[in-house]
Amino acid sequence: MFVAARSESEGPSGATTAEYSRELGEAIEALGLDVWVHGDHVVADGTAITLPVTERAHPHPGVVAGLVADHEYPGLMVADRLSESARQVLRDAGWSWLDRRGHMRLWLPGLRIDAPIGLGQDTRSAVTSPWTPVGLEIALHALLHPQLEVSARSVARDTGRSAGGTQEILNRFVSEGLIGSQSRLPLLPDLFWETASHWPDDGWMPLPIAMEEAAWIAGSDELVRVDERAATLGGARIAAAADLPARCYAPKAAVRRLRPHSRTDEPARTWVRLAPVTWIPELAGFEPDEAHPWRIAHPIVCALRLATDEARGREIVEDWGVVPE
Repeated sequence: MFVAARSESEGPSGATTAEYSRELGEAIEALGLDVWVHGDHVVADGTAITLPVTERAHPHPGVVAGLVADHEYPGLMVADRLSESARQVLRDAGWSWLDRRGHMRLWLPGLRIDAPIGLGQDTRSAVTSPWTPVGLEIALHALLHPQLEVSARSVARDTGRSAGGTQEILNRFVSEGLIGSQSRLPLLPDLFWETASHWPDDGWMPLPIAMEEAAWIAGSDELVRVDERAATLGGARIAAAADLPARCYAPKAAVRRLRPHSRTDEPARTWVRLAPVTWIPELAGFEPDEAHPWRIAHPIVCALRLATDEARGREIVEDWGVVPE
């Protein structure tokens, strides 16, 4: 009947087991459930919580995966912020968490909770979410310039967006804690993994034609290659990357021209998707030419797409070392 048989607090607070118990009790109470807390004992809705506690400030998903692997049984992660990617690692391993921004998951026999709580900013409406197309471009720009302050003016200048609209979304990143309120520097590597968890990767259109033909139909320089081959050009180590079907982003008009050629009854030789952002930085030194009439996306863009695959893609990205820290 205790929240932690042994506290493994390795975060910045140095909290005692009893303090974790009180914090957890307050979060449970905020959900309207019956809770009893005394010392390091917590009983929620009639169920005793017996989970070893690990604390981190804002753990990288790879760090979370390592912590999970080091424990024989699921525990409770207490953190100032948990990205969606980190949460998914914990969820897959059956772990519980308390994200101090305002979300709790308790997953043990007799007690199943996975809900926002009124202790932080996680309960905000989708209207205030930073993850709009402009927000993705702000994050992308910050990831390309990790040592520079993120300013609406510089982002708007490069992306072609309005400075006012960019500033509004930038403020949401600050409130999320992904960009420092004082330093204006991106929180790394959290910003990358959080962006990857919101990077659109559905709706790919299969084409039974080679990329050269697809590029001719789409129009000159309209396709931007974001596949494994493009990633290897940026330094990723991926076996047999050249043997995989090409994957390209394209603007709306190019997608419209290619759609009549899409077939599901033949193997896809090229996959095309509407570009999730209008500003796509490119890899220098691989400009389009007559033999290769397409562009190559910057390694960060390729890494974001690969990281949407939480198994193989995440492994490739972590091995690549492209994520700024």
